[in-house]
Amino acid sequence: MDFFKVKRFRLCLKSKSDESTDSENIGKTVEGELEESVDPGSKESDPNGGLEEEEEEDDDEEETSSSEWRESDIEDAYHWPGFTSLHSCYCERMLFFDKTILQHLEEAGTDSWNISNRSPKIATKKLALSFKSLSFKRQEEIQGDREQLNPSLEDEPFHSLENAYVAQLCLSWEALHCQYVQLSQQIPSHPENLVSYGHSAQEFQQFQVLLQRFIENEPFEQGSRPDIYARARSSLPKLLQVPTVQGSDHKENDNEDVDSPMLAQQLLNLMEVSILTFRCFLKRDKSKANNLSNLINGHDAITLHQVQTSLAMKEAKLKELSKKKGWKNSWPVTPSEAELLLALIDVQVVQRVLRMARISKEKLLWCEEKVSKLDLSGNKLVRNGSPILFPR
Repeated sequence: MDFFKVKRFRLCLKSKSDESTDSENIGKTVEGELEESVDPGSKESDPNGGLEEEEEEDDDEEETSSSEWRESDIEDAYHWPGFTSLHSCYCERMLFFDKTILQHLEEAGTDSWNISNRSPKIATKKLALSFKSLSFKRQEEIQGDREQLNPSLEDEPFHSLENAYVAQLCLSWEALHCQYVQLSQQIPSHPENLVSYGHSAQEFQQFQVLLQRFIENEPFEQGSRPDIYARARSSLPKLLQVPTVQGSDHKENDNEDVDSPMLAQQLLNLMEVSILTFRCFLKRDKSKANNLSNLINGHDAITLHQVQTSLAMKEAKLKELSKKKGWKNSWPVTPSEAELLLALIDVQVVQRVLRMARISKEKLLWCEEKVSKLDLSGNKLVRNGSPILFPR
């Protein structure tokens, strides 16, 4: 898989109808494997590849507010109206960060594999060596300019790529688990509904295949996770792009076999496999936390400490509750156990945000609210899964 072809990504931004050769081949693979994947027994497969268990304040600008599309004031957290509008906003934000990725890949050119390695320490060291080679008079002339250098600008490519990667990770998780919960609620209320989801099933199968391929190829790629992801996303725009659930009456659809429609339960099985693969994708991200202060605003250090403390306590309780269950790399049997799994992924997503080299106040508030939606009082989980789109 060629992760270095940025040109195809540019074409994708201009027209959503354009597809890369790799995407077409994957589409054929999806159609060939679809029947096997929707078998309920496929949930017992191990998408982790043997990986063991590891375990607001509103701003004036509406675009950067973490409260946008927040549904936390709804009593029933899982009855979200207007998901079509939410998914439209999700795609719009994904495209916004795609443009950031493309811009930095084009600026990096042939050195795009090593963007993250252009650390401020290396830049400062090179600057110091050049500075020593100057005459004493020349050193005095540029001393003032050197002292005024903004360190945050030296590693801007790394921060921008990491921000785009983490943002798309969080956005896709919100879209994925939101649609899963909605569909799982529709099945009991409409048990005899014969709506067919054939097209959506193919798209979710492709979503899972692309993530699995990334997991398998990543150890052989150069650079950090944000670097590798940026190249992969530019080459395969559907990577980590959650499709929308759309059904149609199979009796009126001439393109599908009326004798074997893709029913909601079968699509739900595919989405469960996709969630397990997403969890594996998230756990394979070994990015380490920054030892230095990673807040743009140092006054938010207290909030950061509170979020980290609360998150650690809730993670410990979730692991204790899930330890007694029989599922590890397979889908849980009961809805309450599935809630535990979704909550554990919530925790892992927030942990990845907190490991960013630089965290804005908006992102910190997003983390704070995500943690507050996990109530573990009384040694029982109450999870408010209403979506919160990650801020720009």
